[in-house]
Amino acid sequence: MIGLLAASMPTLPVPSDYRANHTAAVLFTIWAGGFAVLALPYCIYRLRKHGDVVALFAWTGGFILSLGEPMLDYLGHLWWPTNLPGPAFTGYGLNVPLLIPPCYAFFVSMTGYFAYRQFQKGLSVKGVFYVWLLILSTDFALEFPGVLTDVYKYYGQQPFYIGNFPLHWAWLNGTGFLVVGFLLWAAAPRLKGAQQALILLIPTFGFLGSYGMTAMPAFASLNWHMSRPVQHLVDLASLGLALIVVRVIAEVVARKETVVGADVPSVVAEAPVKELAVR
Repeated sequence: MIGLLAASMPTLPVPSDYRANHTAAVLFTIWAGGFAVLALPYCIYRLRKHGDVVALFAWTGGFILSLGEPMLDYLGHLWWPTNLPGPAFTGYGLNVPLLIPPCYAFFVSMTGYFAYRQFQKGLSVKGVFYVWLLILSTDFALEFPGVLTDVYKYYGQQPFYIGNFPLHWAWLNGTGFLVVGFLLWAAAPRLKGAQQALILLIPTFGFLGSYGMTAMPAFASLNWHMSRPVQHLVDLASLGLALIVVRVIAEVVARKETVVGADVPSVVAEAPVKELAVR
């Protein structure tokens, strides 16, 4: 019984001597933050060409959302080296590097915007799950270059720890991206005029709201005392919650598509009747 006990490590301050390789730090900063710069012209294009404010407002909202990063780092046991460019700001006793605000603008807001555009086209339940898996995979593309080069690290005893990466971040972040897209899809068409400024807050509502629905078991597995096997089981519960959230979103999106599709034939069928009435 004693052999099964593996108490989770408490939150710890970043070691003062934790430094990343300079070249790796610079390259990862460009990798994690540079996509936001590349996405900005597209957001401006959508605004000027199509009158679409959603892309630019969501992109900007990612910077607001990034203020939640130190909370997630604290609960998820993440250390940033002391020599990364920045900090952009400090919270929970953690220095948040300069790469984080633009990282959120792209990897959260723009993946959410991608999901929003797909929902607009109409998707089946299976299609929504495919979108979730696709945007979930972007988290691997973002994080593996950082953790494998020790630009940052998840410390302590992490469950499902593969390639220096705890897998729960992929399904937690991927679900957060999807919820951002869902709220954009649900709210943006209903917001007119000055109300559209509320889109700036949708990344925060969606991403952190998703964490509120899904992340408690994952954070409990890190911050509560439990055996190693139990830690994995508790962490896996967060995947179950994420799948429930994705399924609910899929049902809502698919049901609206079904209703819209069902309405079209009725309109077409009414046309000959009206024509006969005229004759």
